[in-house]
Amino acid sequence: MSRRFKGFDELSLETSAFKVLCYLSFREGPLRPSEIAEGLGEKPSTVRARLAELKGAGLVSSTPQGYVSNVTPYDILMKLYRVLKEELGGV
Repeated sequence: MSRRFKGFDELSLETSAFKVLCYLSFREGPLRPSEIAEGLGEKPSTVRARLAELKGAGLVSSTPQGYVSNVTPYDILMKLYRVLKEELGGV
């Protein structure tokens, strides 16, 4: 059973915050904002701002080596499933 995080269910799939969270969730080990920005093709300032938001919501944590996701790949996949199910009319 996955843990529930404040703000995770409300996080829209189209946002850069969700993109950053997915990137961190599916990667091994901590990543620095510059590494995330390079991997996503985003501006470092955008990534840093999204990381601050995600950290405030408890979705990521910072370590001396970089940021890690508190959300598992399973949590991400289940969110995608719920959104797709809802968009398809509950099928």
